[in-house]
Amino acid sequence: MLLTVVYTSFVDLAQEAKALGFVLSEFLSNHTTLAATLSSLAATYLFLFAVLHLTHNEKEPPLVATAVPFLSPVVGMVKWSMDFYTHMKTKHHDLPIYTLRLPGTRLYIVNSLNLILSVQRQWRTLIFPPVSARASEVAMGVSKDALAIIREDMIADTGFFHTFIKATHPSLSSGPALERLSGDAMAVLTASLDNIVDRGSKRARMFEWIHHEFLMATTDSVYGPHNPLRDPANEEGWHNYHPTIIFLMLDLLPHWAFHSAIKSRNQLAKAFQNYHINRRYTEGSDYIRRWTEHFVSWDISASDIGCFHNAAMFSLVANTIPTAFWMIYHVFSDPAVTEDCRKEVLKAVSIHEENSEEICTVRARTIKEHCPTLLSTFQEVFRFHGMANSVRIASEYHMLDGKYLIKKGNIVMMPARVQHHSKEVWGEDVEVFHARRFMRNPGEPRLHPGAFRGFGGGTTLCPGRHFATTEILLFTAMVLLRFDVLPVVGEGKWIMPATKTSSQAEAMEQPDCDIDIELRPRPGAERNWRVSLRKQEKRPLWLRICKEKEGDLLNIT
Repeated sequence: MLLTVVYTSFVDLAQEAKALGFVLSEFLSNHTTLAATLSSLAATYLFLFAVLHLTHNEKEPPLVATAVPFLSPVVGMVKWSMDFYTHMKTKHHDLPIYTLRLPGTRLYIVNSLNLILSVQRQWRTLIFPPVSARASEVAMGVSKDALAIIREDMIADTGFFHTFIKATHPSLSSGPALERLSGDAMAVLTASLDNIVDRGSKRARMFEWIHHEFLMATTDSVYGPHNPLRDPANEEGWHNYHPTIIFLMLDLLPHWAFHSAIKSRNQLAKAFQNYHINRRYTEGSDYIRRWTEHFVSWDISASDIGCFHNAAMFSLVANTIPTAFWMIYHVFSDPAVTEDCRKEVLKAVSIHEENSEEICTVRARTIKEHCPTLLSTFQEVFRFHGMANSVRIASEYHMLDGKYLIKKGNIVMMPARVQHHSKEVWGEDVEVFHARRFMRNPGEPRLHPGAFRGFGGGTTLCPGRHFATTEILLFTAMVLLRFDVLPVVGEGKWIMPATKTSSQAEAMEQPDCDIDIELRPRPGAERNWRVSLRKQEKRPLWLRICKEKEGDLLNIT
């Protein structure tokens, strides 16, 4: 009986299979296009899978994200955005370095702290200038003639890029040129704060306010009294052009898709071209004079110099502005941090009389060397909100650390976010903003030199870091000393904005939405405030505070 049932079941199953086969055959015969498409997709997948693995050298870093050959990394980047590389680090935490294959290129992503140092030591083999040249071409609109000049020799010390560093970087290092640059920027920012005090208070959208103030202060200090950004049309042009830079650099869409932005870019380039032709740079900073003289010495045309000024603008303000925003946010959103930072910056203030007027002087050196909570908050802003991807191009085939083959013409990337969000380095609270994280106790082990990459590292360490640091810290100190900063919505509570739409052309997150704030002057805000950038002082500044004024000064806190 059991055998009969089994036999009958098999007969029924065979008949059903035969019927299903007939139906499938009929379906495919009537849908030849679909069948052909499925066959083509299968053949294409197998072909790409074979190409992916057959062209990968076993000495290269391991391949990952290969489910859909050449496209899986792209899908991941779209899905995870700026968190893509931290996601990959979590998924492949055992790999010091790995390979992502994209259409037309390889990305070698470095996870290991020690390998970061190895990459930085190979600065003549794994080089940055090709990245700058490519950005100049697709995002800045530089001509083919100028590109040929800057690309002529990107490795030798006599090439355009290496001589540019030698010509301009001294004006951004410590010394009189940097002091003048920082002093001029702070004069603009201090005058703006004075205007708020004169009006009694100010309501503003915080990012918009900081963006304008730093854009004007930074460009005024660099370009001088004929700063092209003082023209409202050029400032508006910058706002229109700047958000599209990342898309222009990717060069995935035709330029007509960015018609308005490119029009603004060309408008800015023309304004800077006129600035150059009329020799307005001779009244600007030492940096912009050296910058211009270098381009002229390489026979770069006036129109191309105008285009290169757009690149200079980006490097001057693109990261400084969001960093200043986050600094103000984190200093004022935590009352304990606000109080501690105020007490610290107070030590940098002295009061004296000049022509029967009380002058409050803030000493920059004290701010940068003797305000531990303020400095730690500044560094934590870079750790928590930084998203720089340090990039190098292999100028030749290279065995990194004697283990990993890096093929010529491909990209080596060191995402700062991977290191800045590593639990192994920073502990279990890595995803929490901790203002005092960098206040190390005596005897505490030092961080690995590759763990914190706020301004990059190696030969591409940001040359403007001293200027940006001074500008942001002094501005924060001035606001602390002269104002209470309060949110005016959300029942007076600070709510940190999301950053999902941040442009990845920048090294710092930007807020998705703005914060409405009110700046209320504090006691003493109406005094004449100045900044001292002198390196030397005869005695510690707080010992030089006039005794009869000390009580008034303490009322500022």
